[in-house]
Amino acid sequence: MTLPSLSIVTPSYNQGRFLEGTIRSVLDQGYPSLDYLVMDGGSTDGSVEILQRYQGRLRFISEKDEGQTAALNEGFRRTRGEILGWINSDDLYAPGAFEAVGRSFAANTNLEWLYGRCPIVDAAGRVIRPLVTRYKELWARRYSYRRLLVENFISQPAVFFRRRLFERVGPLETAYHFAMDYHLWLRMGEASPPAFLDRELAFFRISGENKTSRSYRESFREELDAARRVAAGRHPLLLFLHAINRVKLTAAYDLLAR
Repeated sequence: MTLPSLSIVTPSYNQGRFLEGTIRSVLDQGYPSLDYLVMDGGSTDGSVEILQRYQGRLRFISEKDEGQTAALNEGFRRTRGEILGWINSDDLYAPGAFEAVGRSFAANTNLEWLYGRCPIVDAAGRVIRPLVTRYKELWARRYSYRRLLVENFISQPAVFFRRRLFERVGPLETAYHFAMDYHLWLRMGEASPPAFLDRELAFFRISGENKTSRSYRESFREELDAARRVAAGRHPLLLFLHAINRVKLTAAYDLLAR
């Protein structure tokens, strides 16, 4: 079986504490046709020195950018792999993830995108918030587009998609700082249903330093806005349920934050 080429983009800015772990989780996959690009926003914390140590195994650009979403769009533009994914500079891929993903796409040429399981870890890499993970996995195994309009249960690091689909639905929305992934899932879901790969593909880190762990309220607000933009005038009940769900999730995360 010939595995498809894979391009991974990592947006990064002053994440030297975690960056090398992220890099190793990509390179140690040993995937036969991998293009790895790190878009560094001009870090001043030693990140560039870390990246230089891996020259020849990855490409990187270090310069001031217009933010994470713009860096991702530019990164995808600069890559050529058939399958795309992105991993933030504090998250990790699970061992064997790329081969499992590549085999899934190779076995089904009509498959446009897929996602898998993604446990949450802390700064030290220990698994935390297992109930949150189980809740998301419950819905991940029961995917429906209508459910996705109500709640984002797909973890970004564990998503991979064909370049042709990304080009069809358009780039990430730079107006979003948190929900650019969910906005993309909704647009891709309209175009093609994903497959769920029932295995760990990645680990999402909550360190207290990354923007998502600090700004969950804004993240949920943007997700509601993204659902409204995509489904405006077509699914009023689902959007109402999303608004209610936002209140529920915010309350739950408030409790976790305590």
